[in-house]
Amino acid sequence: MAKMVVSFSVVPIGTGSPSVSKYVQRATEVIREMGLKYRTGAGFTDVELDSYAQLAELLERIEKALAEMGAQRILYTVKIDRRFDKELYIEEKVQKAEKI
Repeated sequence: MAKMVVSFSVVPIGTGSPSVSKYVQRATEVIREMGLKYRTGAGFTDVELDSYAQLAELLERIEKALAEMGAQRILYTVKIDRRFDKELYIEEKVQKAEKI
């Protein structure tokens, strides 16, 4: 039961490299470890969540994991699609947008 779809990106700063792929891979692992439904895109990852508390827990876990990898600073961009009248699902949103 997803009450919101959150699209977010995480950009580690102070890593000594312009590449961020290994950090994105680790963030994706954290999402999987939490058992959340998600879809990774070219610049953002969409995840189905039930509460703001769940979002906070996800970002805290990602932050801890990336800090352990050596990130000195993390820039987050977060977009939240919240509905109160029905469930939200990533696949349904994509299908409607692409008219599949």
